[in-house]
Amino acid sequence: MLSPEMLLGQRYRLRERIAVGGMGEVWRAEDTVLERTVAVKAMLPALLSEPGFAKRFIAEAKTVAALTHPHIVNVHDFGNADLPSGETTAYLVMEFIEGKSLADLIAERGRIDARELMPIIAATAEALQQAHERGIIHRDIKPGNILVRDRDGQAVLTDFGIARSGASGDLTATGSVMGTASYIAPEQAEGTGVLPASDMYSLGVVAFHGLTGHRPFQAENPIELALHHVRTPPPPLPPDIPPGVRAFVERSLVKNPHQRFSSATEMAALARVAVDANPMSTSVMPPVGQLPRRAGVVSMGGPPASVADPMTAAPQSPQGPMQHGGQVPPGSTPPGINLGAATPPPASKPKRQLMVVVAVAAALVLVGGIVLMLLNGIGSPGTGDGGEDHSPTVSEQSADSDEDDQSDDATTPEDATASNGMEMPSVGDRTCNQLAENCDG
Repeated sequence: MLSPEMLLGQRYRLRERIAVGGMGEVWRAEDTVLERTVAVKAMLPALLSEPGFAKRFIAEAKTVAALTHPHIVNVHDFGNADLPSGETTAYLVMEFIEGKSLADLIAERGRIDARELMPIIAATAEALQQAHERGIIHRDIKPGNILVRDRDGQAVLTDFGIARSGASGDLTATGSVMGTASYIAPEQAEGTGVLPASDMYSLGVVAFHGLTGHRPFQAENPIELALHHVRTPPPPLPPDIPPGVRAFVERSLVKNPHQRFSSATEMAALARVAVDANPMSTSVMPPVGQLPRRAGVVSMGGPPASVADPMTAAPQSPQGPMQHGGQVPPGSTPPGINLGAATPPPASKPKRQLMVVVAVAAALVLVGGIVLMLLNGIGSPGTGDGGEDHSPTVSEQSADSDEDDQSDDATTPEDATASNGMEMPSVGDRTCNQLAENCDG
């Protein structure tokens, strides 16, 4: 279809193909007018005859062009071009990112150190917040769609090709499943609808992949992979993962979307402090089922409310039994969302004093009772007839009310080959480097 030195739109000269996806190709190109290097994503000509694909490609251009954020790729141009073969293609021109995808880094290193990975996760979450505030859900968060700049290590989110916008409506059939199976959220896999929390789940899977060098679930086909996300608890992280990071990932991968993070802003804030969690801290993280809602929950139709500074907000008291490990210094996370240890907070000084007074009073009463019993001749020692033991007993009662996630009755996704089924690559497909769709990251 395309070849080096080909000129698109009488302006963009193709230099090197850098990725191939299900909808087209991505090329490093030269902008002959402004004399700069750009990335050109060209759609497969055969797909232009299908209205759904053409509309989606145009929607991607408009979607990304509407987003301005340091961690989202910039769009420069969009157009159509006639090819020497007589075919026509549509193309999208974006900034060229000098760097590698997170998928490439994982493939090269096996595992990414948490101190290097978590800022990438945080930056991606910040980019998602920008999209979510405008009613846009990415739906395909994976390592191949997160680029890392060579010069500063900053993350840039790409490929909004299957993003859903609340303003423009969904371009896929009702009940269809869009995304990459290895990173898809449970509710997304079931086809019941996507939420901002769906992107957060996928980003949590990306964090798991980067920290361990492998995805949480393995399967021979996309359907089986998707079902794992719906039904199977994720495997534990390696023991060398910092406790705060461990709690962050566990929170991200909760099956119930309403029990993850209240917003991508919150997710980003916690990602930035998770690595430096203080193992000696006594602050705790409430169970996900009892997490208090905080200010800053983002609706699909407007900007977020004010968000407390995660470095200054004071933690709240725990709301229930401990479920996750991980610690941070008091005041280093948003209120009520502390990545803390299971150790309960120490009692305040006045409370300790009150406990001492009560204990002393109880001891005095007990001693007085014994003296009175001895004076009355009850239970004389050495008789061997002490009678029935009337000492009080203590009944210990379990306070653990948490229940396993009840996702086993989830709806099975439709067959991947159906017209309204999953648009997913088979497991093991080559990772796209920049903005190429449907390549498994």
